[in-house]
Amino acid sequence: MMEVLTGTRVLDFTRHMAGPYATVLLGDFGADVIKVESMPYGDPARRIGQAFIDGTSGVFLMWNRSKRGIAIDQRKPEAREIVRRLIEDADMLVENFRPGMAEEIGIGWDTVSAINARLIYLSISAFGPTGPIAQYPGTDPVVQAMSGVMSVTGERDGGPVLVGLPIADFSSAMVAVQGALLGLLAREKTGKGQRVDIPMLAALVFGLTTRLAAYWTTGEEPVREGAAHSTVAPYQVFRASDGDIVAGAWTRDTWPRFCEAVGRPDLIDDPKFADNPARMTHRDELITILQQIFATRSVAQWEARFHEANALFGPVCSVSQALAHPQMSALGLVQSVEYSGAGRIPQLAPPIFMSDTPGGIRRPPPLYGQHTAEVLQEIGYSSAEIDRLAGSKVIHVHDHQ
Repeated sequence: MMEVLTGTRVLDFTRHMAGPYATVLLGDFGADVIKVESMPYGDPARRIGQAFIDGTSGVFLMWNRSKRGIAIDQRKPEAREIVRRLIEDADMLVENFRPGMAEEIGIGWDTVSAINARLIYLSISAFGPTGPIAQYPGTDPVVQAMSGVMSVTGERDGGPVLVGLPIADFSSAMVAVQGALLGLLAREKTGKGQRVDIPMLAALVFGLTTRLAAYWTTGEEPVREGAAHSTVAPYQVFRASDGDIVAGAWTRDTWPRFCEAVGRPDLIDDPKFADNPARMTHRDELITILQQIFATRSVAQWEARFHEANALFGPVCSVSQALAHPQMSALGLVQSVEYSGAGRIPQLAPPIFMSDTPGGIRRPPPLYGQHTAEVLQEIGYSSAEIDRLAGSKVIHVHDHQ
């Protein structure tokens, strides 16, 4: 089957997560993503964390599949010529340096757009290209802090905490994919490339929908709600006899179903709980009643009752339980690829399911400099030139130590 981005070449100058995870998805859907790494060490994510497979960080392996990889020393003039040739033949360039750094290494927007006017230039940064703190460093925890997200995450009487996944990086990666595709769509209509900026701060603030709605309506500062929903009651974590669950009522028709599942039809028309505003007003009283009820049965028993009532329910799964859930298997999300000498390594399939142009894991993460020779040959370099460049340490070819 055709892959929707087949024939689209992406130069990936990104590092860490936000940029690389965006280009993973482009690669999964057919783009020829060429990951350009610096010398002598490459993407710092290769060495981050404590979990490694065959000497490479597990997070790098998650963030860089479906790509080819080359390694060059952009400080050297001959390397800049390589980059220029790559840009001539590319559809998109993605970078996530601090503002000004791309210009310093010769891949700023003004430079690359003069080489290739059809290029989509995707720039991901912590705070955007302009503003009083644009030049300062920022990664996921800093952006979580400054976006307001951390201030509304945690227990009511506790301090702010990080979300349990790198939500700023992930949000920015997914918004970056949207920006990349919008840029390609615009080029189909105008014939011209353009610069697309993705400030991580903007991407994460864009997700504050329920909290912003309440703040702009009431003027009251949003607060931490722990494991409870900020605008709907009941909808939160409850403790069953043998584990934790999430259950709730989202709309008018789901409240009777919830009451049926917990065996309390008398609550449906109780004036204190009859609609969501009333339930939010009397939430503490309602939650006390419900917690006593939920403690009387197991997670499995509650799951059966809520499914029978077609009411909102989910067990709180550990990561291992989530991966082993039959629904994950039905969706085919957990897959694997052959990686170097380490055998098969696990990967998550792309989360977008298309009937006619499906995506998929196209290749394992690249070894450092694995495709340098291959890519340079495609842009006109001879084997002798490649050997000479490798010998003078302008490039790194995987077989050339």
